[in-house]
Amino acid sequence: MTRRIACIAGPILALCAAAPAHAATTAPVTASAQVLEEIQFAVLLDMDFGRIAGRNPAVGGEVLIDPAANSRSCDPSLVCTGNWAVSRLELSGSEAYVEVNFDPGFQLTGPGQPIMAEPLFPGGPGAVVHLTGGFTVVNFGARIVINPGQAPGDYSGDFTVHLEYN
Repeated sequence: MTRRIACIAGPILALCAAAPAHAATTAPVTASAQVLEEIQFAVLLDMDFGRIAGRNPAVGGEVLIDPAANSRSCDPSLVCTGNWAVSRLELSGSEAYVEVNFDPGFQLTGPGQPIMAEPLFPGGPGAVVHLTGGFTVVNFGARIVINPGQAPGDYSGDFTVHLEYN
């Protein structure tokens, strides 16, 4: 019985023998970084919905400035006249991609009830634009809802645009 155990233990001890040592080696690893310029923007043109009148004072309606089509449309319940404009911004910084976000809504205030507005940007919130050569020009539009019985007068408001390198 002792002899059998010795035969089995021999091969097991051979498996436990240490592997031969290998020489240590080193290799250089390169790291790099690119520091980007701060993103700047300039307002080239303020958004303007033009002049708006209700066909029936008891009925409101929607006015849309489409930044992709560079067009303005009005509900049939409204009359839109005069000059109008998309908001045009020039973005500048490093040649890179920039993600454009904005607040989902804002108000135009004036002598009457606030007018609710929704900013519009081609591609929607989170769209990415390229600063080719370090700059680009983008257009913003908006959808506003004229309230029934809206008081006559001038209305204005601001919306916030968030820009971040992508």
